[in-house]
Amino acid sequence: MTHVKKLTIHGFKSFAPKTEITFGNGINTIVGPNGSGKSNISDALCFVLGRLSAKSLRAQKSKNLLFMGSKYTKPAKEASVELVFDNTNNTFAMPSPEVALARIVRRNGQSIYKINNEVKTRGEVLETLAQAGIDPNGFNIILQGNIQAIVKAHPEERRKIVEEVAGISIYEMRKEKSLKELDKTEERLNEISTILRERTSFMKNLERERADALRFKSLESTVKRCKASILNRKLEEKQKELDGIKNSIQEKIKQKDKIKEQSENAQREIDSLNEKINQINKHIQKSTGIEQETLHSSIANLKADIEGIRVRKENHENRRVEIENRINQLKKSIPDFEREISDLRNKSPLMAKKQEEIKKKKQELSEIQEQKKTVYTLKTQLSALKERLKDKENQLAVLNNESESTLEKLDELSLELKYKDEKQCRESAKVLSAELDKLVLSLDAFGESEIKNEKILSIAESQIQEAEKIKEKVNEIDLCPLCQTKITQEHINHVFQDCDLKKKKSSELIESSKQELIEIKKSRVSLQEKIRELKENISVSEKELARHKSIEEKKAYIKKILEQQDLLKKEVLEFDKKRESLEAKTFDASRIEQDYSDKLREIEEISSRTEENVDASLSFKERELERMHEVIKNSLKDLNSTEESIDDLSSSFEEKSELLEKKEDEEKKLTEKFKQLFKDRDEIQEKVKDIGFKSSELRTSWSQIDDQTNYLKVGNAQLDAQKEAIEMELKEFAGMELIKASQAVLEDKLVKAQDSLNMIGSINLRALEVYDQLKEKYDKVKERSDYIEREKIEVLKIIEEIDKKKKKTFMRTFTAISDLFSENFSRLYTKGRAYLELENKENPFEGGIDIAIKMAKGKYFDITSLSGGEQTMVAISLLFAIQEYKPYHFYIFDEIDAALDKRNSLRLSALLRQYMKNGQYIVITHNDAIITDSNVLYGVSMHEGISKVLSMKLD
Repeated sequence: MTHVKKLTIHGFKSFAPKTEITFGNGINTIVGPNGSGKSNISDALCFVLGRLSAKSLRAQKSKNLLFMGSKYTKPAKEASVELVFDNTNNTFAMPSPEVALARIVRRNGQSIYKINNEVKTRGEVLETLAQAGIDPNGFNIILQGNIQAIVKAHPEERRKIVEEVAGISIYEMRKEKSLKELDKTEERLNEISTILRERTSFMKNLERERADALRFKSLESTVKRCKASILNRKLEEKQKELDGIKNSIQEKIKQKDKIKEQSENAQREIDSLNEKINQINKHIQKSTGIEQETLHSSIANLKADIEGIRVRKENHENRRVEIENRINQLKKSIPDFEREISDLRNKSPLMAKKQEEIKKKKQELSEIQEQKKTVYTLKTQLSALKERLKDKENQLAVLNNESESTLEKLDELSLELKYKDEKQCRESAKVLSAELDKLVLSLDAFGESEIKNEKILSIAESQIQEAEKIKEKVNEIDLCPLCQTKITQEHINHVFQDCDLKKKKSSELIESSKQELIEIKKSRVSLQEKIRELKENISVSEKELARHKSIEEKKAYIKKILEQQDLLKKEVLEFDKKRESLEAKTFDASRIEQDYSDKLREIEEISSRTEENVDASLSFKERELERMHEVIKNSLKDLNSTEESIDDLSSSFEEKSELLEKKEDEEKKLTEKFKQLFKDRDEIQEKVKDIGFKSSELRTSWSQIDDQTNYLKVGNAQLDAQKEAIEMELKEFAGMELIKASQAVLEDKLVKAQDSLNMIGSINLRALEVYDQLKEKYDKVKERSDYIEREKIEVLKIIEEIDKKKKKTFMRTFTAISDLFSENFSRLYTKGRAYLELENKENPFEGGIDIAIKMAKGKYFDITSLSGGEQTMVAISLLFAIQEYKPYHFYIFDEIDAALDKRNSLRLSALLRQYMKNGQYIVITHNDAIITDSNVLYGVSMHEGISKVLSMKLD
């Protein structure tokens, strides 16, 4: 629950300067002498809570609430009071922990309300207080002299107090609202009932006129439905014919598209076959010239190379056998020579010196042999390089032949050209194609114009026929279909003039359309001839474009050949340089041979010089053994070299043999290929002729289908015009329900309906519209009357339910308060007991509440016969009974104990202590017992007309 935390008074009554009073929970007692301004504090509390009556605040007017001034202090211009509530429990629907309520009043009577320093209206302030259950006129605020008001109040006022405590005001509000709704409902019900009675008699007469009008409208509708059904049948027949023609046109278009696709496929196939023929011709020309010659040359060279390799291989193999035999023989002889030399060495002491010198010379001889080997390798490389150089020169000659042959063919193709290059030819073909597209569009436009004119012709003819029909039928009808009046001669003349005018306009339109059709057909023939010529020119341009492409390809081929020639020439130059370098290196071969011979002679001389001192036989044996070792060594080298050469020659022989076999196969295939190519070319050319013949037949079929399509389109336009004419007539009967019957039945029904229609007299067609409008209003009124009646019953039910809930809640509250009142009174007054009594127990809201006092002797006393103190105790008992049943946040008691003696004051103090444990009480009193039991004591004094406050905590 909330409580008052602080009260700030400034300029209000006797509180001239700003005065701040802090209140706590429990009993806050305000004391002071009479006239010191104690009650001004309670007045300030009521003022800030929103009380409007100045008299209830002990003032004549609002301006009397302001400080009036004193000897030393000026009067206040405005009075302000601020009251701060604790909101830590969110009693108020605000987020702040405190709620500050302020009110300012000025001398002109204007009041300003604020909540947390925001200006608000009094209604907003009361609404905020109501959220916390605070009422500025509530029973928790008892001002000075008002304690006995509850006792002296009228019984019905006391009943209203209990009603307020019970919280049944919400039921009263609902009931009051429901009663107001009930009054309004009954008032509306009476008004509607009066209107309903007046309209019922009028509706009966109107219904009779409406029945006659409905019969007329029914017959008129039948006539229109019959006419609409007849026209619809004609329209369906025309639509069927149109659908048939449209299907035929679509079928023709599909055939045309199919033929077009076949023709395009045939042309693509012809182009593809011609391309194949060109490729075959190119291949034959190329193969017969360069390819065949190259193959012959390659085969001859390969055969010569293979034969040379075979001979060289045989020579090397024979040499390998000879070397192996020589090595084997020498190896067999060496052991015998070594044995003999060993024996001879034992006999010759000079042999060691000779052997050392010979060893040195042999070392030099070995170095010269290595140089010989290098020279031999260079010679081999030189020989291979010469062969490669010869191959490159042959390739260069072949490329020269190909280049010359291609140039000759290029010159032949250039002689047949009309345009100088491919770009000019392509632009010419593009221009011709654009012109062809324009002509085709023009041809289509002529076709559309022809269809349009045919449609105009058909419509005009239909209009003429329709005009003739109208002229024939106008004499047969008696009633005008437009104005529903009798046909006169003036009507007939007007119709005839209108029909003749339409016929004249239609005839002129037919003549002009026919003349335009003749011109269109002439233009179409001329355009078709131009299109044929353009197609031929485009075909010629496309063929020449193909030749230009072939020339460009040949030029690119020549460019490629020239690049290959340049590359080969560079390779030939490089090979020449390498050959010259190798020849220079092999120039010293004779010198190396000479050095080798000289070294051999030196070794022999050394050996011969020793023959004079050594045995001739030993010397011979040693030289022979040395020679044998040298021969074996050289033979092994020769053998390895020979085997390598044999392997190389074998590999080269196999490669050359495989290549020769491949080239010979190519030569055979080329020979067969030429025969097959000629055969394939003839077959393709024959196929091109057949496809060309079929393509020509397709173009003829295309033209025939095109003519048939145009004929169908003309027929379609005529039918479409007739259909539009019927649709125009049918628009007059838009929305009419059609009759499903045969043509004869419909026409018979139409005649009968028209006869019946002519026999009907005067009709008030306005009755239909008026009846519908009035019936709609009547139904709405009737429906509204029923609804209001139901609404009245519902309101009565609600009122009954409210009364039940209201009485139940009231009785529950009354019983509880009466019991608490009796209990409180017994504590304060021991000589008797008091209780509350209803004046009307059956219906408590039709009577009031009396206070019954029963003394100990069994006598009942009227409340007004009690003394002032006794009345005060009765009022306090009832007040605390209400407080216990429905506790308030705070209580303000201004001298409620004024009429009590000391003993009863003590009893009141004890009762206050019981009820003031959890609540907040602000009490103005002179009672010492109450002052003693207070939590906080506030002393009020006055000096020169200004009140001052001092506070003191007692607990």
